[in-house]
Amino acid sequence: MRHAIVAVPLLVALAVVGTAAATQTAPGEPGVAVTHAWARATPGAATTGAAYLTVTDNGRPDHLVGASTPVAATATLHQSRNENGVMQMRPVPDLTLARGQSVTFVPGGYHLMLMGLRQPLRKGDRFPLTLTFAHAPPVTVEVAVAGPGATDPMPPMPGMDMGGAPK
Repeated sequence: MRHAIVAVPLLVALAVVGTAAATQTAPGEPGVAVTHAWARATPGAATTGAAYLTVTDNGRPDHLVGASTPVAATATLHQSRNENGVMQMRPVPDLTLARGQSVTFVPGGYHLMLMGLRQPLRKGDRFPLTLTFAHAPPVTVEVAVAGPGATDPMPPMPGMDMGGAPK
């Protein structure tokens, strides 16, 4: 009987936490939604790669502060930009997310650098990527690996989230 008294509040708490985390990834719901996650395939012995996605802030203003994936030793936020005719890539400590706004990570712009790849990224593969925010709970998405020269993800079909399916 004593175990039942302790177990019931614990189960209720877990159900509430599970529900809150589940709503964080649903577009249009409060929190942060991450969609269209994809990466380019890497050549055989490459130790770095990049992941691209769209982050939409549906809740209070927030910051993307980190990322991780089991396919790489580290995943860090970077930005590429043209400075006086020279493309430069720099790490970014965090990314400000405004309520109701989306930020799309693309080649030549914001991206997540995957360093210390534990395996090559091959076209057709998928891997998990977890994004960490200052306020919202972490969001884990499945990243679809496109071909080596891919430039953007395939647009989703009406009524269907492709979850990062590449072109």
